[in-house]
Amino acid sequence: MAGVKESKQMKIITELSQQAVQQYEGLQEDHQRTMAECERLQKERDNAVRKLKEFQRVSRMVIQEVNVIQESLEIEKSCRQTAEALATKLNRQNRSLKRKSMLYLSHLGPEVITEISLEDEDEQEPEESQPGTCNATAHCQQIISELRGKLASSLDEKSRLAAELEEAREGLRIAREELLKEKHNNTVLIAESVQQKKLLAKYNRVSVLAVDEYEVLQEDLDLEKVLRREAESFAREMLVEQRKLNRQSQILLQSASPDEALQEALREVSRLTQALETQRLEHQKQVTELEGTLQGSVLRREVEALQRQAQLLEEEKKECEERCAKAQVQAKDLRFTVEELQKKLQQAVNAPSGPAPPPPPPPPPPPLPPPPPPSTSNPLSSLLSMIRKRRQIANDLPLVVQDSPMKDEGSKDLDIRQQAVDEMMQRIKKGVQLRPVSPSNRARQTQKEKVAPDSAIQELKGILDTFRRPTPGQYKAEAPAGAGRRSWRGSCRDDAAAPRDRRGRPFGGRPEPVPEQRAGREPREEDPAPVPNPAGARRAGSPPSGDSHACLHKR
Repeated sequence: MAGVKESKQMKIITELSQQAVQQYEGLQEDHQRTMAECERLQKERDNAVRKLKEFQRVSRMVIQEVNVIQESLEIEKSCRQTAEALATKLNRQNRSLKRKSMLYLSHLGPEVITEISLEDEDEQEPEESQPGTCNATAHCQQIISELRGKLASSLDEKSRLAAELEEAREGLRIAREELLKEKHNNTVLIAESVQQKKLLAKYNRVSVLAVDEYEVLQEDLDLEKVLRREAESFAREMLVEQRKLNRQSQILLQSASPDEALQEALREVSRLTQALETQRLEHQKQVTELEGTLQGSVLRREVEALQRQAQLLEEEKKECEERCAKAQVQAKDLRFTVEELQKKLQQAVNAPSGPAPPPPPPPPPPPLPPPPPPSTSNPLSSLLSMIRKRRQIANDLPLVVQDSPMKDEGSKDLDIRQQAVDEMMQRIKKGVQLRPVSPSNRARQTQKEKVAPDSAIQELKGILDTFRRPTPGQYKAEAPAGAGRRSWRGSCRDDAAAPRDRRGRPFGGRPEPVPEQRAGREPREEDPAPVPNPAGARRAGSPPSGDSHACLHKR
C-alpha cells in the first residue's frame, strides 16, 4: 500500500512539474514574441523618425530658398523705387533748369528771344528723352514679369512644401500615438511577465520542496528495504542453523546414551544461545548507529525544508502587508468621506427652517466590512457578539439623532467591552462553561474569498503536507516468511498482530513471556534458538520484541 501511495504521489508531482515546465515554456515563447514585436516597432519608429528628420531638412532648405528669393525680390523692389525716385528728381532738375534759362533769356532783347525757338527744343528734348525712357520701362517691366514668375513659382513651391510638412507632421503624430500605444502594451506585457516570473519562482520553490521531500522519502524507503532484506536473510540463516542443530541433536540422541546426549545437547544449545545473543546485540548496535545517522540527515533536511517554507512565508507576509497598507489607505479615505458627509448632514439639520424645506441629505456611505474572525473560537469574542446583538436595537438610530462626536462612541465601545469582560468573569467564577460560537456566514464567505487566490500553490502545499505525514519510524518491517513450522508461524503471526506499546510489549495486561535463559534455569532440549526480531531495526535502543520469546514459550 505504501508503494502504491508513493507511486501515486510521484505521478502527481511529475504531472505538476510538467505543467509548470509547460507554462514556463509558454511564457518564454510569449516573451520572445513580445520582444520581436517590440524590435519591429522600434525599427518602424526609427524609420519614421528618420523620414521626419529628412522632411524637416528638406523643409528647412525650401524655407531658406524662399527667404533668399524674397530677399532678392525686396532688393529689386528697392532698386526700382530708387530708380523711379532718381528719374523724378532728374525731371524736376531739368524743369528747374529750363525755368532758369527762360528767366535768363528774359533779360536779353526781344530779337534774341524770337530767334530762339523754345518749342523746337522742347519738342526735341521729349523726342530725345522718349526712346531712353521707353527702353527703361520695357526693361523694368521685363524684370518685374520675371520676378513675378519667380515669386509665383516660389509660392507654389512653398505651398507644396507646406502641404508635405503638414503630411509629415500628421505622420509623426500618428507614429507617436502608435509608439505610445506600443509602449503601454509593452509596460502591460512587462508587468504580466514579472507576475508570471514571480509565479514561476513560487512554483519552482514548491517543486524543489516536493523533490527534496520525495528524495528524503525515497532514501528512507531504500534504507528500510535494505534493513528488511538483512533481517530476512539473518532470519533464514538462523532457521537453517536451527534445523541443523535439530538434526544434530536427533543424531546424537540416536547414537549416544540418553544422559550424555542430553548433556551434550544442553551444552550445544547454551553455546548457540550465547552466540546468538552476542550476534543480536551487535545487530542492534548496528541498527541504532544506522538509525542515528538517518535521523540526523532527516532532521537536517527537515530544517532546510522549514527554512525554504519560512522564506515563502516571508514573501507572503510582505504581500499581505502591502495589501493591508492599501486597505488602510482606502479605510482612511472612506472615514474622511464619512466625516464630511456627517458634517454636511449636521449642517443641514442645524440650518434654520426656511419657507421651503431643505432637500433630504444624501444616503450615508456603506459601513466598512467587519474584520474576519480568528481561526480558533474565542469565548470573549462570542460573548461580545451576543451582547452587541442584544443592544443592536438601542444602537440602530438614524444619523439625524446621532450627533455625538467620535469620542463618545469610543467610550461606549470601551464600556461595552468592560461590561462584557466583567460578565464573562462572573460566569467563569460561577462555573458556567462558555460555548464557542461558530463564525457567521459572511465571515466564512470572506474567508473563502480570501482563500480563493493562489489555489495552485495551496494544492502543492497540501501535497507536501501529505508527503510529510508518514515518518521513517512508522514503516514496520514484515515478519520473515517460512521461518519455522506451521504452528510456530501461526503463533508468531498472532503475537505480531496483537497491538503493542512503545517498548514492544502487548497491550491488555497480558504479561510478556520471559525466556528460560533469563529466568535463571538451564535451557531444555526442546527449546530452539531464539530468532531475532526483524522489527528491532525499527526503533533504536528498544528492548527485544517479545514475539520470538512468545513463540519459544509456545514451542
